[in-house]
Amino acid sequence: MAKTKTVYFARNMADVLYQLKTVSDLHIFGGCTYSRTLADTSLIIRNVPELKEIDRRERYIDFGAAVTLSQLLDLGKKRLPAVLFDSLHAAATPLVRNLATVGGNICIPGIKHSLFAPLLAVDARLECRNSSDTEIIPITQFTAVPSGWLLSKIRVPIDEWDIAVFRRIGSSYNITESSASFTFLANTQKGILFDLRIAFCGKLQLRSRELENRLIGSRLPLTERKIEDMLEAAAQCFDDICERESFPVDSCRILKKRFLSMLGYSMEQLT
Repeated sequence: MAKTKTVYFARNMADVLYQLKTVSDLHIFGGCTYSRTLADTSLIIRNVPELKEIDRRERYIDFGAAVTLSQLLDLGKKRLPAVLFDSLHAAATPLVRNLATVGGNICIPGIKHSLFAPLLAVDARLECRNSSDTEIIPITQFTAVPSGWLLSKIRVPIDEWDIAVFRRIGSSYNITESSASFTFLANTQKGILFDLRIAFCGKLQLRSRELENRLIGSRLPLTERKIEDMLEAAAQCFDDICERESFPVDSCRILKKRFLSMLGYSMEQLT
């Protein structure tokens, strides 16, 4: 006999926080586009008004974890960081984007989905809540939502970037071992590279301020030697992550080649 599953549907945040506090081993679902089956005990949050709010200010935009990818896309490219808009457009089909939530895209375990690299590059911050507390977690430090907690809100800084590149590799509509997203952001000032962000997310997650600092402060245009040195350092950074995470050499080799190719292309925009 099949095991009985229990599914709760939250109507508001009070419902969500109560269930988190009183129900053990509770799994949170939004649009239910990733998993083909629900957990033994599930809570659906897609209709919670507080988790569907979007609040745009001058320097940042906040959106709830249950906001769908389509709802963010509908804001338009002028109201979102360009790389975030491009990543939303590259995520799945329009039908899936109508259901899939931002929170789900961030929290899905395993291979990072399309939004993670641009959010990592812009230094997004995540608000997590439980029945008694709220914590703000920089996405650079995020690994997973702790048990008994909920990802409730995402804050994305809105900054102007002179160069903004987003690329997705792998299957257009499926997430596989070869799927990954790349983001490159650069600001210049008086002929100097003033700020730089590089993020690559898929099977592995790469964002290294040490790597970025190797190029920040460089005079423009970048020389061929500068680009070669940066690619060599990036390759070593990639290898270190693969070794630390014990990833298979063959799959890392393919992803590394694509990463260095996209990084090289992006740095060419500074020549």
